[in-house]
Amino acid sequence: MELETFFTVPEQTRLLFCAVFLGIPLGLCFDVLRVLRMLLPHGKLAVALEDTAFLLVWGGALLCFAGIFARGEMRAYYALGSTLGFLLYRCTIGTVTVRVLHRIFGVSGRVLRWLTTPLFHGVVRIYGVLKEKFGHFAKVSGKVHFFWHLPLIVIRKVLYNNKRKTVKR
Repeated sequence: MELETFFTVPEQTRLLFCAVFLGIPLGLCFDVLRVLRMLLPHGKLAVALEDTAFLLVWGGALLCFAGIFARGEMRAYYALGSTLGFLLYRCTIGTVTVRVLHRIFGVSGRVLRWLTTPLFHGVVRIYGVLKEKFGHFAKVSGKVHFFWHLPLIVIRKVLYNNKRKTVKR
């Protein structure tokens, strides 16, 4: 039994086209990240962490691609093919996809806000009632000097509050 250790030219061409098609779902994942950034603006650190996570997903996808389709052999043209597929997706379908995803996430956010508004108003009402009933405790306990006139020895028989010397052993 002879084990083939190289890919023929048609096999390499097929792997290149498969790598190009691998770039399309990666482009879709990147568009989801872009839409989330538009809807929920956040700082540079969060963007950097998201980009790093995306690159790790891309690298993992390339490793899985090589393991499943290419007998575990990693070639540079897999990365180039997936980059080409990513760029083709971004230049063609990606421009429409971002708008569609933005609308879908925007509508779902409004629906979620509409569903949680009664819950939020209920929490605000409960907070108002609790503040009305127990708010004076916060005002009293906030003033530390209110308790200064109470000697600890009277309350709990604590000896370190005693002005006399402690008993020697």
